[in-house]
Amino acid sequence: MKVYNHNSLINLSNSILKHFGVEPFHETIPEVDELLKGCKKVVAVLFDGMGQNIVRKHLKENSFLRRNYVKTINSTYPPTTSAATTSFLTGKYPIETGWLAWTEYIKDYDRNVILFRSIDFNTGELLIKEGEPHISDRYFPTKRIVDLINEKGTNAKEFLRYPIQDNGPKHLLTEGVRKLSNFLKENEKCFAYFYWDSPDREMHEDGIDSVRVKYQVHKAQRFLQKAFKKNPDTLFIFLADHGHVNVKYFDICEKEDIYSLLDKPLTLEKRTPSFFVKEGKQATFAELFNKYYGEYFELLAKQEVIDMKLFGEGKPAHGVYDTFGDFVAISKREYGMIASKELSHIDTFKGHHAGGTDEERLIDISIIKN
Repeated sequence: MKVYNHNSLINLSNSILKHFGVEPFHETIPEVDELLKGCKKVVAVLFDGMGQNIVRKHLKENSFLRRNYVKTINSTYPPTTSAATTSFLTGKYPIETGWLAWTEYIKDYDRNVILFRSIDFNTGELLIKEGEPHISDRYFPTKRIVDLINEKGTNAKEFLRYPIQDNGPKHLLTEGVRKLSNFLKENEKCFAYFYWDSPDREMHEDGIDSVRVKYQVHKAQRFLQKAFKKNPDTLFIFLADHGHVNVKYFDICEKEDIYSLLDKPLTLEKRTPSFFVKEGKQATFAELFNKYYGEYFELLAKQEVIDMKLFGEGKPAHGVYDTFGDFVAISKREYGMIASKELSHIDTFKGHHAGGTDEERLIDISIIKN
């Protein structure tokens, strides 16, 4: 597995921090730094899952978005929303934020926790009481780039699709454009982050080739055209958090000889699963895993993951190594992995991400300015 920790989403957000007078945490992207010069208003628009392979599949080369292409960058590892959007919104790598995946093993709870929701992934149980902070806020607190920019005296705001944000826009081409435009017109100098969860939703449900996905990709482009037309004094950066691939699944429970060696449920992502193995059984597990799944997954021991800086660079968040288990597997092809006996509900999406392919990793960024 080759690691791509540079020329990434993290470097892009550090370019934005630098532009607004915040000391960057990591390297910036020179091409973006140059285009940002002199721009008082900047908007970063992120459409979930709309990586390079999806843009190039569904939009023609002479389309508005592709005509404004600037550079191809890397997602985080794994290329998944919880890790990638958190990294972009903090300017830090997943290893620094602690946000590695949709689901993480939290040692104090001895459970797999969905960080966005504070829910037990395996049982669906809510793990916090009403009014309590999310588990992620206590274990992996983050400071976002909008807060850092605000502290430097420039108004910065996030626009997250409703219901992710209670007062977020419900309709992309009407309310989304209106709310964003109102903010831009009210400020002489500002930064805005705009997030929409399509076409990721549609690709999970239908795969990457569907008509619904194509419609959402074209809708994203229309949003950018409309927003830029109403705000010609603003620089717009289009990006994604990751790409998508069509997937199939292995159920590790069907191989009792290897499943019986596990000490805890699978954690992290279906295309980057982590395994906790019974004491003294690590060598046997590795042998069996490579026998059954070596053609489809690359298996890494915990120390290998740490040494190669798979989840990025910088100071590790407190307790983050607890999430790794004994092994982490990286999908090399179209397969993900589940353990059906551990799940109250099984989501076997048609399209997915979080694996080791170029299609999931690569993101084309476009920059629109006068």
